[in-house]
Amino acid sequence: MADNSETMELLTPEEAARYLGFSVPYLYKLCKEKKIPHANYGRHLIFRKADLYNWIGAMVVYEK
Repeated sequence: MADNSETMELLTPEEAARYLGFSVPYLYKLCKEKKIPHANYGRHLIFRKADLYNWIGAMVVYEK
């Protein structure tokens, strides 16, 4: 889990895409398909950095 200072850090779509290494259009596609944690604030999308960190962590596969 991210530390408390990152828990409430909010990112714009551009910042979130940069953080994840995705293109902005791909990030919007994931949002439209409800595959990535995000929130709508009026007409704007926002992302919590900690949610993105945990989302990526949940997809990690450990090989034996």
